[in-house]
Amino acid sequence: MRTCLIEMLVCPSCGGKLRLTRDDVPAEVTSGALLCVDCALEYPIADGVPQLLSARERESHVAASFGFEWQTFHDGGFESDTVFGRTIDEDVAQFHDVFGVRPETNRSTGAAAKPVGEAAGKAVGGAAAKTATLPPDPLAGLVVADIGCGSGKLTVELARRHPGTTFLAVDVNPAIAEVARAARDLPNLHVVRASVFALPVREQSVDRLWCNGVIHHTGATEIAFAALTRLVRTGGELFVWVYQRKLSPLVLVRDLLRPLGLHRWSHRTVYRVCRALSFPTLVGVRALNAVAALPGVRGLAARSTHARILTRRRAYDELTLTWFDVLSPRHRDTYTTAEVERWFEHSGFEPVRRYWWPVGVTGRRSA
Repeated sequence: MRTCLIEMLVCPSCGGKLRLTRDDVPAEVTSGALLCVDCALEYPIADGVPQLLSARERESHVAASFGFEWQTFHDGGFESDTVFGRTIDEDVAQFHDVFGVRPETNRSTGAAAKPVGEAAGKAVGGAAAKTATLPPDPLAGLVVADIGCGSGKLTVELARRHPGTTFLAVDVNPAIAEVARAARDLPNLHVVRASVFALPVREQSVDRLWCNGVIHHTGATEIAFAALTRLVRTGGELFVWVYQRKLSPLVLVRDLLRPLGLHRWSHRTVYRVCRALSFPTLVGVRALNAVAALPGVRGLAARSTHARILTRRRAYDELTLTWFDVLSPRHRDTYTTAEVERWFEHSGFEPVRRYWWPVGVTGRRSA
């Protein structure tokens, strides 16, 4: 943990100011504790990550479930180069899209700018080629929070591509320590373990808040949403993505397993069940891919959002992660776009964008 992070944080219990319990103040802190100067609660720092949550939250089912999921991911038990079948470039493109960011192509891919005017230079006697100048980074100087960062791959990549932006990665699960390790060389990325219901971040201090596939697992989605809105400053933007209310074969299997004690099974047992289920699922997906490729079907599938989702190319390890994400969490609530947009409107936000894969909405705080 970099000590400059403390200025961004507050006590999750009372909102008071935090300080280090040690007398010296190094630039980097890997252990120790943060103390609230108002209520005197103490929060440990483990592996460089401040643990700003209660014992009950640390031991909750959601922390254990997603801790197993993302630790298994980091250990190679799911996909290697993708997350839910999406490449890092696809995830970065989604982030830019939902916030209306149009970065220079060379910046967004990390490639160096190419010289321009070389041909013209040669035409006038070999004058030195001019070098393209990248436009200002549209996120430079902003504070961006990823609440429920999961694997952390997206947050780490964004911090690399936008070095002038301050990023905050927050999650309740213990595997967030892996994100901190990946971020050691990124001075603009800070990692915190905390609950969405008691976010230890100063109110109205965030310019862009990304919360993708998180709050529908809390069992109190609207309360979690309200907690997110408090962090966004006036003129700032909040993006949330939640499950759409629709028929899902995977959820039907979940509903059949729940009476058998699904959420009392060990996470290792659920993982093994998911690996077994992924074999027949892959066969079904391949059949859908073949049908969607037929000349008379291809155009229809391309025009339907639901068909585009169903007929995506899928891999076995990705399906295993998808099955685990469906079966393991206790809560999996679903919503419509109209419902989510009403949340924004009732919280003083104007819905400004819809993501093509529902339900994803971006809202701008107007008051």
